[in-house]
Amino acid sequence: MILDLLRAADRFVALFCKYVAIICFLALFVLLGSAIILRLAPLFTIQGYDEIVELLFIWIVMLTSLALWREGALYRVVIFEDLLAPQAQRALEILINLAMLAFALILAFYGWEFMQLSGETTPFLRLDKGWWYAAIPLCGALMALYSLVWLWRVIRGKSGLETTATLIG
Repeated sequence: MILDLLRAADRFVALFCKYVAIICFLALFVLLGSAIILRLAPLFTIQGYDEIVELLFIWIVMLTSLALWREGALYRVVIFEDLLAPQAQRALEILINLAMLAFALILAFYGWEFMQLSGETTPFLRLDKGWWYAAIPLCGALMALYSLVWLWRVIRGKSGLETTATLIG
């Protein structure tokens, strides 16, 4: 039952990252395209344009990073790994996963501090910029969780990238 709950949470994270990133991308596309058209034919102005672009951009960057982190599909230089003996490959993979975990924890911790200290209200939308920067600690914390899972998989000998990677495996 707990395993099913974790799998469902993992699927939710995957779908949330995918669809919210797509929505952000499409919204950015429409906004940037509109800005280009409105430079040629200035019929009206888009109020709060910069604020909305900034919000969409930070969330798309963090969510797509989380999606790639979740799948274990970040850049890897496997040519060097292939040159190593199996034991050395495993040790390198553990070291890499520990470094990724450290980075994710730093991102979550300092992202939280940054979000708390932002204290800025946007001029047009009159929203707290903390909503913009909440993407950093949220995605950092989830990256740390996935790093722990990947580390556990490597230690158990179940490493290797899978396109159907899930939280539980």
